[in-house]
Amino acid sequence: MACSTKTLKFFAIKWDVIYAILSIGLIVLGSFILFKIGRFDTLGYSLVGMGSVVLLTSIIGIAGAAREKNKVLRFFAIIVIALAIAHAIILGFFWVFKSSFLVKADKAFDEVWREQPTPIKPDNGSHIASIERWFGCCGNSGAQDYHLPPHSCYDSKTDKLNLEGCRDKIVDFISDSWTCLNIFILIFVVIELMCAIFSFVLANSILNRWRRAQYYPK
Repeated sequence: MACSTKTLKFFAIKWDVIYAILSIGLIVLGSFILFKIGRFDTLGYSLVGMGSVVLLTSIIGIAGAAREKNKVLRFFAIIVIALAIAHAIILGFFWVFKSSFLVKADKAFDEVWREQPTPIKPDNGSHIASIERWFGCCGNSGAQDYHLPPHSCYDSKTDKLNLEGCRDKIVDFISDSWTCLNIFILIFVVIELMCAIFSFVLANSILNRWRRAQYYPK
């Protein structure tokens, strides 16, 4: 049983560490949305908040497994199962409302496009210029939107004019990212279930070892 408990402890900590790493990934992704993309603060803050809660939870799981605390492991497993259910619901929400989110992204781009100062200067420093540099695009539907395309429409390495419009680029990027996010959350749920299973089994193993020690003292 001692060997079995050690093995379970190893796998429990291993899955908890993976869980912690993924939670850091959520925090980084949320921060990226907040500081680089903008306009989607709710999603960014949600990911940062979710990642922070998961990171704290994973630390509890690692500590419980390392110190072989039966009650802590059970508490951790219950919390993780609750989080897995919540994340599964979020996954369904993301899947159902993808089209609505893309429409919102399209409207958000319209606002950014209208907000840029006119006339457009070659060294345009508006938010749309940052988008053009980041996505390698130009204007709303293409370079023809400008009488004289600003510097942000040119590739910094080749000095060639980017002809593709930013609207389509952004919508395609968000659509692809949305799919990746759904896959990420699905993997997250699977890992949460693995963490819960190993925590429950390890807790039972520790409890059984303690009971045997009480009934069959050395």
